[in-house]
Amino acid sequence: MNRSDGLLVQNVTDEQIATFVSGFVLYGIEGSILAISNFLITLVVYVYSDLRQQKEYIIVAGLAFANGLQGVGYFIACIGRIAMIRAGYGFVLVSRWQCFTKPWNLIWLVSSPWQDTTLLMVSIDRFIAVAFPLRYFSFSTRYAYLLNLFAYLGALPPLIVGAVISYSYQKPEMAGICYTQSGMGDGYFAFRNMLRFCTNVISLALYVPILILLQKTIKTGPLNDERHMAAQISRLKKVTITLAISAFFVLLFSTIPDIILMLNVLSDRLPLYIITNGNEIAYIFIYSLRFKDIRQGLISLFLLRPLKKSNTAFTSRQTFTRSQRA
Repeated sequence: MNRSDGLLVQNVTDEQIATFVSGFVLYGIEGSILAISNFLITLVVYVYSDLRQQKEYIIVAGLAFANGLQGVGYFIACIGRIAMIRAGYGFVLVSRWQCFTKPWNLIWLVSSPWQDTTLLMVSIDRFIAVAFPLRYFSFSTRYAYLLNLFAYLGALPPLIVGAVISYSYQKPEMAGICYTQSGMGDGYFAFRNMLRFCTNVISLALYVPILILLQKTIKTGPLNDERHMAAQISRLKKVTITLAISAFFVLLFSTIPDIILMLNVLSDRLPLYIITNGNEIAYIFIYSLRFKDIRQGLISLFLLRPLKKSNTAFTSRQTFTRSQRA
């Protein structure tokens, strides 16, 4: 309808507005938890050099950073949308391009595919580790940084394509609160959802051969330098199983809800949108429970003290090279 100031607005009731605001508050709370828990993982790996020597933690920190960025988007969306509603502009019609450029949507449009590509890199890393363990142990941390770089670069094409498509929509047709879908063409939004779904399915499916190869590697046992290789294989097993557990949470909290969303069987999608971040929030508990050095790092970070030296067998290139020369 036309407003007295000449702007076009959606006709919404007070009850509907209250429902929107309640949902956005939940977004803000969840986003804060998501950002804090994942940025803590990234920070603890960044702060302590002992953790930065381990390839797996560098890759995990990259995934945690993308997850935390997603949480920042939720928090900003909560503040921005509620502020717009209070100011009377939440339901004023704007163009898809204007929605695309909203700060929270820009963050989501980067972080969401970044999460997916990093999750895929984690699975690829585990496949390489169990398929070629001797070669994997010789890799330096540069390998982990390269995987994180590939994940970031892989997130850029969907953003660029989305921007090109969205720019062609300049007609006011979407409410100013601007959901992510509002900033894109309907066909491209559906394509992005399918791309996300397929990427996650591939990431999860890789754990079938990963776990099979892991059992083979464990049965084969250490070949060189019994004590050193036994420690390396033990660590390989622990890291792989931990990340497989994380993958199960992705299946439970992300892939299955995505299937339900694609089937369009629910009229109220807010609960599904909220639980889809459950796996990212669970990561800090999984990693702190399964990785002693991550747990000690978090404790040391809170207490503002140096990280206590661990007996963990680092998978650094230098350590493995020395064992080969012996």
